Amino acid sequence: MTDKNLVQKLETQVAELSAALNDLENQRQFFEALLRGLPGIFYVFDEDLNILLYNQNVTEVTGYQPDEIADKDLLELFEKPDRERVRQSIRDVFVTGGGTTEACMVTKGGSARHFFFTGQRTNIDGVRYLVGVGQDLTLVKEAQKAIKESEALYKLFAERMTEGVMLFTGVQILFVNRAFVKMFNMESPEEFLKQKKKPLDLAADKYTVYFRELYEALAAGLAHERFFQARWKDAQGREFWVEGRGNRITWKGKPSILVTARDITESKQKEISMREEADQLRRENVNLRSSIKDRYRFGDIIGKSSAMQKVYELILNAAATPANVIIYGESGTGKELVARAIHAMSSRAKNDFVPVNCAAIPENLLESEFFGHKKGAFTGAHTDKHGYLDLADAGTLFLDEVGELTPVLQVKLLRAIEGGGYTPVGSNVNKTSDFRIIAATNRNLMDLVRLGKMREDFFFRIHIIPITLPSLRQRKDDIPLLAEHFLRQYSPDKKAAPLPGAVLDALVNYDWPGNVRELQNVIQRYLTVKRLDFLTSPSMGLAPTSAPRLAPAKESFAAPDSHEGEDFALKDATAAMEKRVIQEALDSNRWNKSKTAQALGVSRKTLFRKMKRFGLN
Repeated sequence: MTDKNLVQKLETQVAELSAALNDLENQRQFFEALLRGLPGIFYVFDEDLNILLYNQNVTEVTGYQPDEIADKDLLELFEKPDRERVRQSIRDVFVTGGGTTEACMVTKGGSARHFFFTGQRTNIDGVRYLVGVGQDLTLVKEAQKAIKESEALYKLFAERMTEGVMLFTGVQILFVNRAFVKMFNMESPEEFLKQKKKPLDLAADKYTVYFRELYEALAAGLAHERFFQARWKDAQGREFWVEGRGNRITWKGKPSILVTARDITESKQKEISMREEADQLRRENVNLRSSIKDRYRFGDIIGKSSAMQKVYELILNAAATPANVIIYGESGTGKELVARAIHAMSSRAKNDFVPVNCAAIPENLLESEFFGHKKGAFTGAHTDKHGYLDLADAGTLFLDEVGELTPVLQVKLLRAIEGGGYTPVGSNVNKTSDFRIIAATNRNLMDLVRLGKMREDFFFRIHIIPITLPSLRQRKDDIPLLAEHFLRQYSPDKKAAPLPGAVLDALVNYDWPGNVRELQNVIQRYLTVKRLDFLTSPSMGLAPTSAPRLAPAKESFAAPDSHEGEDFALKDATAAMEKRVIQEALDSNRWNKSKTAQALGVSRKTLFRKMKRFGLN
């Protein structure tokens, strides 16, 4: 090989070596940059605990410069209580190949920082090294410490409270204080929690549904706070009154409910005793004012028959209690008068009586009418509107023709009756109302329950005190009293001459399919046209001093006469005829609106509108 070739070969080797060195330098710079960019601290040391390599974060965390770290014993970087554990963890890594530990490093300034260390053993050229990474947990530990301190403080505060405190998530009770378990005659919260009771287990049987609704509303976020007053029971079955609040909170990342409650049994019993005493005094007062057995009038109700005397007694009993009432009776028997009499003599008399004709409300407006609505809830909702339940708060809600309510509305009314509240249309705010229900119907509600048109739970909620009104044909002894009352009511001077015997006999002998309402209309027509008109029997045209004459009912009607100098428009005659037809259809169907509308070939809504127009109430 010539000298020239040798030189070329050496130059080539030098170039290759130089390139290899550059690659190594690039790799070194890459790994140094990688180490500097690693989160936490990175380090390498040998079995003699000599620190051989570390990243910039080590100096930033500890405050020591590289030359200072080189002179430091590794264990001197840790707090004294942790040094032996760190030494043992390092030995374990060299033996097993890997491990973790937690320890507090001490900075140059003397402060402590909590780290989580992960170490891995590696062999290079037969020498064993430990390569590790440390993650700063100082902020996490401080947060945990603050949480524990807060929790301890809250527990201490809860233990010192005179009110009972309970915290639960789902159906698991997590915490109770001593005041809470004292209400259940237990010595300690630990004893109570060992029983693993669920929140609903605390409620007395009659209040389970109420509390289930309350808890579910809070848990689902439908309400953030709910006030309650109900009865709980202890392990021995003893019931006691409690009052408190349930609040929706977040506990350890989960929706939970915090309940505060206090035992109000003593004050509640006094309240009940005072209410019962007041009710008793009210009943005695009413009885004193209504003690005459042959009383012929009860408020606006007329009648002295034995059947009506029984009704009066039922009214008195119903007025003395807060229970719901259902009034049965044919159309025209005076169900609303009875409802108003009960309200007037009850403890709610100073508040509103809100009558509702359930059959006259279009189905699409039922919820809005009962629960109210917010502005903009639907087309035409230009302002906020109170519903019947708002108006009846602390008063009485009279549900006429209650059998016409839809099952969907029955569910929502049932919830409101049981204290669960209601929500206006277009609102997410739950409202409550303290109202008493008096319902009325001319239908057999049990048949509706069997047919699935009325919910059984709703039926039993309103069917507590039933009152059945007799039809007029079942109390004909009252017809003279009623006739005299209506004669006075519709006479111009409020004075009326006695009815002729033949007229009175005709009234008594008639079957009265439309009941008292039909009698009222017959007397009103009699005073107007001096003629007694019946739908299903002969009519009597009577002048004040003439003898009675009989004529068929269909012949007793005469269209209004046309008088000289007077304009009697065709529309007036048409209206008079239409009113007469509707009146006769109502009487024929015993004032059953559904049957009447069907007989006339019109909708119920149209029938109600025309009845209102013609004053056929």
